[in-house]
Amino acid sequence: MIVRRATLADAPDVLAWRNDAHARAMSRNSDAVGDAEHMAWFVRALEDPGRLLLIGEQAGGKVGMVRIDRGDESEVSINVNPACRGRGLGAALLAQALAQVDGPIVAEIKPDNRVSRRLFESAGFAPDGEREGMLRYRKASAPGIAIAGRAIGPGEPPFVIAELSGNHNGDVARALAMIDAAKEAGADAVKLQTYTADTITIDHDGPGFVIESGLWKGRNLYELYQEASTPWAWHEQLFEHARALDVVAFSTPFDESAVDFLEGLGAPAYKIASFELVDRGLIERAARTGKPLIMSTGLASPAEIGEAVAAARAAGGRDMVLLHCTSGYPAPAGEMHLRTLPDLARAHGVLAGLSDHTLGTAVAVAAVALGACVVEKHFTLARADGGPDAAFSLEPAEFKRLVEDCRTAWEAMGEVHYAEVESEKAQRDLRRSLYVVADVARGERLTPANVRSIRPGHGLAPKHLPEVIGRAAARDIKRGEPLSWELIR
Repeated sequence: MIVRRATLADAPDVLAWRNDAHARAMSRNSDAVGDAEHMAWFVRALEDPGRLLLIGEQAGGKVGMVRIDRGDESEVSINVNPACRGRGLGAALLAQALAQVDGPIVAEIKPDNRVSRRLFESAGFAPDGEREGMLRYRKASAPGIAIAGRAIGPGEPPFVIAELSGNHNGDVARALAMIDAAKEAGADAVKLQTYTADTITIDHDGPGFVIESGLWKGRNLYELYQEASTPWAWHEQLFEHARALDVVAFSTPFDESAVDFLEGLGAPAYKIASFELVDRGLIERAARTGKPLIMSTGLASPAEIGEAVAAARAAGGRDMVLLHCTSGYPAPAGEMHLRTLPDLARAHGVLAGLSDHTLGTAVAVAAVALGACVVEKHFTLARADGGPDAAFSLEPAEFKRLVEDCRTAWEAMGEVHYAEVESEKAQRDLRRSLYVVADVARGERLTPANVRSIRPGHGLAPKHLPEVIGRAAARDIKRGEPLSWELIR
C-alpha cells in the first residue's frame, strides 16, 4: 500500500466516504456533510501545518483517508472507502499512517461502532474513558515487559536469544552442550521448536511438499521436519538444564497441542514463527495463556501483521514483541530493510526486535542502534558438524561477539546529550586558546606575529583574537604565556 499526502483532487472521494450511510451512522453528527461545507473544511485542513491528511492507495484504487491533528497528544480518525471494507485494508492504512506520528495518540469512537473499536484496538489503542458520549481510545509508547523475571524494553540491554532449532542433530547430549555454550556466550535465553512432522505437515510428495529452491532444495517437507524436530521427550530436561544455568528457556509452538504441552512445562513465553503468523488459531491459543508473545514477521504484509496483533490482543495477549524478519536462509544484508523495525513498534504500540538470518553479526548490532529490544539468532556448536540450520547459524565465539557488540551498541545509544562527560574532562585543557608566541614588551601592540590560537587551552578563547589584535600589553609577556584580559589594555 502507498500512503501519500492528500491533495485537493481527493476531496470528492473523501466526501463520498464521509457521507456513506454507515459512516454517518457511526459519526458524532449523523447529518450528511454538504459540498460547500466539506470543501471549506478540506481546504483548511490542507493548509493547516498541524493537520495531516493521508490517502492510502492499493492496486490503483483509493483505500481511505486518515486525519491526524498533531500535538503533544495527537488525535486521529479514519474514513475507509466502503468498497474496501472487510479486507484488512483499513488496518494497513491506519498502521502506516500512525508510523508518521511520535508520542501519545488519541481517537474518539462512537460506543456502538464495534468495527472501529476493533480496528483501533488492533493498532494498539486502549480504552481511556468517555467524553461527550464518545469512547476515548489512547495509544502510548510501548511499555516494557518481562520474561521469567528478565526486564525487556527501551531502558534495558537487548534480550538476546540463541535459537537452537534442529542443530542438535538428533543428539540430546549435543542439545545440552549447546545450552552450556549459549550460557557461556552470554545469551539471555535459549529457544526450542516444538513440533512433530505430523503436527506441521503431512507425509506427501505432491506439488508444494518438496522444496524447490534454497538451502533445503529437493527435501521433502515431512522428512526435513522429522530430521529437524526436537523430540518432545527432551523438552523437560532441556528446560530444567537451562533454568539451572539461569538461562531463560522457551519455545516456538507450531500448533495448539504444542502450546498445551509447553504450558505443562511452565514455559514463560511463546514465540510465533514467521510462517505461522497467519495461523490465527495458534496465535489466540498462545495469547490466552497470558504470557508474553514474540512474533516474527517474515513474509507478512502490514495487514497480516495487524491481524496477528489484533488476534493476540482479542484473546487477552498484552505483552508483545514483533520481530522484524527477512525469511531468507541466509538473508542478504541488503534485503533486511532495518528501518522497518522502529516502524513496527510505532504502528502497533509494541516492542520491536530482530529475528536475524543474515551471516555475521553486523545486522544485529545495527538493529539495536535502531531500537531492537530483542535479538534472535540461530546457534550451533560448529557449522562443520552440519545440521538443518547450521549454514546460517553462529558458533559460540561468534555468538559471544554478537552479545558483546549488541550490548555495547545499546550502551552507546544513550540519550540526546551535549554536556561534557567524565571521560572528556582530562582533555578540556588541550583545546585551542590564545597564547603569546613571541616575547612582548610592556606597551607593545599585539599582532598576528606574537599572538596565535594554539593548543593547550589555558588562554582566552580563539573567538577573541580579532578583539585583542592591536591592543597593547599591560606588562612584559613572555613567549608561551596564555593570554588573558589582565595582560592587555
